[in-house]
Amino acid sequence: MTSEVGVEDLSCVNANLISLSLGCLTENIDSYSNLLDQLLKVLLEEKDSDKFVLKENVAIFIELEAASLVSSVADIELVFATFKNVFQDCAKENTPFLQGQCLVSMTTVLLQAFEKISEEELTVLFTEHVEFLLGLVKQTNNLNNVHVRSIAASCLTEIELCFPKILRDCVDNMYTAAVAETSVAHQQYMSLLALVIKHTVAANMKETSLWGKYPNAQWKGSFIPQEIDSPVIGYPELKEMVSFLVDQLPLCSTEAVAWISLQIVDMMLHRPDLQASAPVLKPLVLHFCSTYSTLAAHIVLLLEKHLGRILFQEKDHIQFLQQLLLNSSHPALSAHIRLLYLDWLNNYLVRQPEKMAKIQNAQLLLPSTFDGPETHLKKLKLLSSLLRSKQDSSKLLVHALASLQKQLKFGSSIKLKAVLIKVLYTFLCDHMTPHMSTEIPRILVVVTTDDVSFTPFVLNFIQTVQDTLPVSPVPSQLLSMLVVTFTQPDSSATLATFHYVLDVFLLAITQDLSICQPKAILNYLMKYVVCEEVCGLLTWSLGHKILSLCYKLMSNYDTVEFFHDFVTELCEVLKNIMSNCDDVDLLDRAQIYHSLLVSLSNRKLKEVLVSPQQSLTSIMANESSFHSSSSICTLNEPILQLKKQRNVSHSIDQMAAEIIVDIPEDILKLHTRHLSFVSQKPLVIKGRLDTTSKFDTNLKTLQALAIFFTASESWGRIEPIMIGHYSKSVSPDDSEPAHIVDIECFLYKPYPAVVQVCADFSIRSVCYVCTLEPLKLDLPDFFQPLPVHDEFISSPTAWRRSLFSSLWTSLEERSQTVNNVAFTSVCVLQQRKEDVREKLFEEMGPYIIQDLKDDDIVHVGIYLSPVNHLLMKFLLKEDYTLVRMVTDDVHVLAHVNSYLKSWQAV
Repeated sequence: MTSEVGVEDLSCVNANLISLSLGCLTENIDSYSNLLDQLLKVLLEEKDSDKFVLKENVAIFIELEAASLVSSVADIELVFATFKNVFQDCAKENTPFLQGQCLVSMTTVLLQAFEKISEEELTVLFTEHVEFLLGLVKQTNNLNNVHVRSIAASCLTEIELCFPKILRDCVDNMYTAAVAETSVAHQQYMSLLALVIKHTVAANMKETSLWGKYPNAQWKGSFIPQEIDSPVIGYPELKEMVSFLVDQLPLCSTEAVAWISLQIVDMMLHRPDLQASAPVLKPLVLHFCSTYSTLAAHIVLLLEKHLGRILFQEKDHIQFLQQLLLNSSHPALSAHIRLLYLDWLNNYLVRQPEKMAKIQNAQLLLPSTFDGPETHLKKLKLLSSLLRSKQDSSKLLVHALASLQKQLKFGSSIKLKAVLIKVLYTFLCDHMTPHMSTEIPRILVVVTTDDVSFTPFVLNFIQTVQDTLPVSPVPSQLLSMLVVTFTQPDSSATLATFHYVLDVFLLAITQDLSICQPKAILNYLMKYVVCEEVCGLLTWSLGHKILSLCYKLMSNYDTVEFFHDFVTELCEVLKNIMSNCDDVDLLDRAQIYHSLLVSLSNRKLKEVLVSPQQSLTSIMANESSFHSSSSICTLNEPILQLKKQRNVSHSIDQMAAEIIVDIPEDILKLHTRHLSFVSQKPLVIKGRLDTTSKFDTNLKTLQALAIFFTASESWGRIEPIMIGHYSKSVSPDDSEPAHIVDIECFLYKPYPAVVQVCADFSIRSVCYVCTLEPLKLDLPDFFQPLPVHDEFISSPTAWRRSLFSSLWTSLEERSQTVNNVAFTSVCVLQQRKEDVREKLFEEMGPYIIQDLKDDDIVHVGIYLSPVNHLLMKFLLKEDYTLVRMVTDDVHVLAHVNSYLKSWQAV
């Protein structure tokens, strides 16, 4: 039974019809079956020769929409009967292009049908179609149907790709046909023959299709030998066939040569005994080694990788290497082609490092004015390896680096800058010269100054160099330069990026006194960060990170003279926080540090801050540490658990009485302005905090309890939860209610995530740290009703219905634009109507905007923080439900499809 689809769900189909000049068929279409009937009617009734272009467009459309148009054996038989009728008419009118399109459409419809229909129902039709194609291929050297026979061979190739070894019984006959054929269809015959031979000799290939089904075809045509169960190609016959394929390669196009060569290489890998005939490919290597074709170069690269010891002599290696080097720097080639050749050259040299000594003209790899930043970096990486043992090479590289620096502007991709780090590290390892040790820190400082978010890569570079090159002066020099740069009045850091700067300061404090420059750091903090105008804007995490820096200064420097040099500035920073900050936790911690500084001697301060058993400096480096406790204890098993509470919310429609309010015409503009306010609010998820069976009731009270979350930066962040004192009374029936907390998520992308959770708390001056079970956030956790403006809160139903309609129209229109700023998708749920309806109202009750005219059409409007929408229309049928979706974030489609499919698994 063909699926019925509402008119509004055929918009994409209509767009395809219009693009193929079939707009006349878009009227009065209410289902795919109706559309299929009209398409077949055009194919059968239009007899005028001028209509062949129209028929060809219809055949192309059926090929494109085969998966939607055909859903039963009856549909397929009807399509096949129609196309055969058209095929015969075309033979009389001599229109080979329409004939070829008929064959392609028939093959596509048949292969797509295996996704929906069992192979038993398709076996007879499949067998007939394959034998029909084989019959056409058999008509070798027929000048009247050269194009049709070439298309038939292409269709058989597609079938063999989907069903490996399905044509193995007729490999001998295909070989005979390929030998006899002398027209332009010859290369398609050879491509088909090469694929069938490769599948036949691959002993370990499983006979399964792309869909896990395999038709049990019973060949009857004269093209296929009878009473042969599993013919095996003998070595002499196979060698003869492979030699024939190689001999005929000069008659084929470059694309066909590449395809056939790939099959031959696979044959030789599956049959090592066949590699004795590999020298027949030598002319191919000699020819392709001197061309600018990327396809030809790729084939030579594969031959060198798998059969190089047989085919390649030393002069062949040198010729191929020089050609790769020349093509990677040829100004006439486009940038992406040169990048491809650079990758191939690098891969080749990785496999054959001894060939680097054969390169005499390394100047070709010097970056040119026509190179972009990525090409620039790839060339520099290769240059570093090539010049490793050459004198005065560092001067050449420094000059190349200077030109690269001009191209790395603010806003360059993080990927590009990450590659830069790898290149500079390679330079440092390959060329340990004073000149290079000075130039590399300078470049890194310049790039970091332009983009402060680059700081983590630089810190990782410092750590890597310290681990691998302990005698290198680069880490100290680079840290010192960064500290000087970031403590200048014109520093490019803002409050949003200042946590990167603090990472630099914290690392510098643990290195060397001359690197740290604590006085400059504290003066900068006092003047620009913890001043009256800025201090109140500090986030909880940033404030504690600043206090961690203060703690490190207090605990790392035990030289009395040095400590007294900056203790005044340190006290001023703490007093500024105490005077200008409103956060209680920050005030408490700053007060403790200030009291210690003014009341204790330097020696006594060290005794308080540093535990004999374990130094707290490693703990305080983390922004989540906030205790002044003198000892740390890590719990192997958590005594706390935090679980997500199911969101229990009611529809806005039920919360307010309906009042008639005029809906403004510019509803989308009003909604967009309202989103600028809504998107700044965090998404609040309720959490249930409770104790586990490992909790010791003697502890009673957890002091200064805080919970911290770690999530992927690309997903978003979660603010820590400060709970303070958490008491657990001894209750024999354990009836004490759990503590409910608000988990505030600031999302970048509303995708499912697994968040790591850690709890810090103190008990009697001992700081405890325990890792809790991960918090799994699923897509429904991010669902929110469409934001309703305060002015219309008294009329939620009318407002939301009108807003849904406007948003749907707007997003659907945007999905059809060239920029693709919105996206559509369709999902089919194979369930009874009652089950889907029950699940729908259970999972999406608060987000349903019910259509009062038709109970079988349910509209769902969902807002995904920070600014995305997900709109869905559910069309409920007896045995299935069609869900049409539109959203302004393409990645949401994959998650929501998976979410809806999970309904069926329950």
